[in-house]
Amino acid sequence: MSHRIQIVEDERIVALDLKECIRSLGFEVVDISASGERAIARARELRPDLTLMDIHLEGQMTGTEAAAILRSELDIPVVFLTAYAEENTLKAAEESAPYGYLLKPFELRELNATLRMAFSCRAAEAETRDQHRRLQMAIDTAKLGIWEWDDQQSTFFSQGHIQQLTGIHPGTLRDSAPSFMRLLAKTDRDKLLTMLQQRGQAEMVATMQRPDGEAAWVELNAKQFQGQNQGQTKLVGVLRDVTERVQMEEKLRQASAVFHTTAEGIAIVSPQREIQIANPAFLRMSGYGFSELLGQDIDALLHERHHSTGFYEQLGQQVNGLWNGEILCRRSNGELFPVWEHICAVHDETGQLSHFIVACSDISGIHNAQRELNHMAFHDALTGLGNRHLLQDQLEVELDRALCHQQSLGLVFIDLDGFKLVNDSLGHAAGDRLLQIVAGRIKETVRRADIATRFGGDEFFIVCPGSGEDECIQLANRLIARLEEPILLADEPVVVSCSIGIALFPLHGMEIDKLLRAADSAMYEAKIQGKRRWCLFDDGMADKVRLRMQTEQHLRQAMTRQAFELHYQPLIALGSGELTGFEALVRWRDGQQLIMPDRFIPVAEECGLIHDIGEWVLRSACISAREWQDRYQLPLRVAVNVSARQFAAPDFVRRVGLILLETGLYPHLLELEVTESTLQIMEDSQRILAELKALGVSIAIDDFGTGYSSMALLKHLTIDRLKIDRSFVKDTPEAVRDCAICRAIVTLAHSLMLSITAEGVETAEQSAFLSKIGCDTAQGYLFARPLDAAALAGYLANWQQQNQGGDAPGEQAKKIP
Repeated sequence: MSHRIQIVEDERIVALDLKECIRSLGFEVVDISASGERAIARARELRPDLTLMDIHLEGQMTGTEAAAILRSELDIPVVFLTAYAEENTLKAAEESAPYGYLLKPFELRELNATLRMAFSCRAAEAETRDQHRRLQMAIDTAKLGIWEWDDQQSTFFSQGHIQQLTGIHPGTLRDSAPSFMRLLAKTDRDKLLTMLQQRGQAEMVATMQRPDGEAAWVELNAKQFQGQNQGQTKLVGVLRDVTERVQMEEKLRQASAVFHTTAEGIAIVSPQREIQIANPAFLRMSGYGFSELLGQDIDALLHERHHSTGFYEQLGQQVNGLWNGEILCRRSNGELFPVWEHICAVHDETGQLSHFIVACSDISGIHNAQRELNHMAFHDALTGLGNRHLLQDQLEVELDRALCHQQSLGLVFIDLDGFKLVNDSLGHAAGDRLLQIVAGRIKETVRRADIATRFGGDEFFIVCPGSGEDECIQLANRLIARLEEPILLADEPVVVSCSIGIALFPLHGMEIDKLLRAADSAMYEAKIQGKRRWCLFDDGMADKVRLRMQTEQHLRQAMTRQAFELHYQPLIALGSGELTGFEALVRWRDGQQLIMPDRFIPVAEECGLIHDIGEWVLRSACISAREWQDRYQLPLRVAVNVSARQFAAPDFVRRVGLILLETGLYPHLLELEVTESTLQIMEDSQRILAELKALGVSIAIDDFGTGYSSMALLKHLTIDRLKIDRSFVKDTPEAVRDCAICRAIVTLAHSLMLSITAEGVETAEQSAFLSKIGCDTAQGYLFARPLDAAALAGYLANWQQQNQGGDAPGEQAKKIP
């Protein structure tokens, strides 16, 4: 590989001529610069192997100044090529340690010789550096300190780790004797000098005082050499720190001190078990003074239960007699404590038993920790109830006992209704507090023989030994009533209910897993039947659980395929018959089957898919409402149901705002329907509704009157509409009580200046009654069933045609299919 050369010359013609000369010699020119500043910048970038430098250059910097920077900072060799050779110029050039100095004009062979010699010097210098580096690495690896002393010149040279060992900085200094010798102890120094005088070399371990005042041990090797001059003597030596090795040897000699300082109690006992000596730890552990222990039988004095007869004799007869184990001991004050004890038989040179060494460790702390760990392993840290490990363990014990004594056993599975909503809305701290209160109520309600455990989350199991169907049902009723009592969380009363599944041994299973599955299936059936109840397992429930799992899996696949569609049910103004909007109702298209929301929405809420489905419904409904406005010039309101989990999501309001922005729908044309129970359980209902109202969205309370209706809810929350549930409408006007309820709800709504909508209107008589009592709008099969996309297009086209035809408002709804 050819060498790369940088030219620094301010005369362009000279530089180009020089470039051709260098190329003709077989070298590569990588740069031509006219100033020192540019030469340095280009050298940093290109890293040439050598720089040919003129002394007088363009700019403020001379060639000698530039050469000094190239040499010191970039380690690039420089050859000066100049017409100047005055004394001051040469002195300035010498300071940069150039590899050559050529005077112009020069012959090509002079240039060739100068460059080749410069590169040869460079290679030799690099080799020397590598050798020095390898030597230094070896010194550092061995942590050696190397020194040399010339007695004639009184110079002391050192390198390596000599500074760490002696405090003498590596290098050369004037000294009348090796400096480190003054750090040696006098006896070691005298020994070293004697060995050098007698043999001309020395190998020894000596004590040295470190610079920090600490004592150190060094391994010292030195040899004497005769210098070139008559009478000249040189000493060359190596130092190595062996303090750690010497200290380890010292520790072996200090083994006896361990006896007095160890935390383990140690006693030396005669073959007759009489205590001869004991260390302080043994005295502290036993509570006795040494005079009280001396001569006492250790077995009789210390052990709560003595070793067996002949134990010590048999141990003493063994060649390596050793025993260890746990034993209960008694302190001088009578306190019992566990000890891990080692007993070793010691024999003399003749093989006769000389004594026993007894070592004792107080393991009370270990026992306490084990008890704590055992409690933690089988108990729930949050509630203090047993955990699933305790459930498994106790079920196994109780099933064996029930089988042995031909007794029954009950397993009660409790799952809280709506706990996740409380956790999401009030926070995890409130959720944890709720679980603690529920666990406390469960413990108060069960029998003493029952075993209450927290299986995980908001699920609890109770093992009821000796309980049959009647006892488990009574317990379930007590639990439902007790757990429904209001709980104060975050200064708000919260009511939670529970669903309970009951399984019995041996009726519903003989094995643990089968009983657990049976109780789970029964609990799930209680959820399906409306929650706040208990169910006793039967074989059909297991099929329902499997169906629920299949539904969840198919629902996840449907979400991926977007296998959902919206049907729209018209909202009709009862007074005029005008179309005011639609309620969006989601359907699941599974092949040729159309699945209603009551079959899959609860599953979606449980498995967490409700957020994705709900957002899809909201966006699709807003897109449809915008199309009605653009295509038919109909500013119709669209109502969308919002689940409790959607409403509790922290970014719900932001998502609604983004969807309105994306679809371009006017906010006042969107109405969100929320159930009354959702608003009651949500701590931030008022804030969330206020933020939705700030967007311009309308709010309706769906299924009003079916839950725990609260007047305070209507008073404080910013809502726009109440919807009368179809359960109150279906028997009107014949049912007097239903008529009274509907009339009261309408009167209440109008008094609070709220709109009112009736659901499930199927007959003209129901419509007339609702219109008579002042109900604003209605929906139901009397006006139209929920319409798919094709039917909706025909409905809207027909409605537009009828409306443009000039029919009276009261007749419009009758003519629309």
